[in-house]
Amino acid sequence: MLARYHMFAGYNAWCNERLYDATARITDADYRTDRGAFFKSLHGTLNHLLVGDRIWMRRFTGKGAATTTSYNCV
Repeated sequence: MLARYHMFAGYNAWCNERLYDATARITDADYRTDRGAFFKSLHGTLNHLLVGDRIWMRRFTGKGAATTTSYNCV
């Protein structure tokens, strides 16, 4: 069962790396422009993903600051 979670963590790391590599190639203006999405900009969406990762890591390890809002990491 533990191997499954290691696989999930590896997949998450692989996805994050691809996402951050692609994001690094766009301008700051494009990164921050409101696109009408739920979290508005790419910045807002990536922040949401980061907060989610931090919440799960805290649940798994018991370490890290408690997150109370999606915008704590900005």
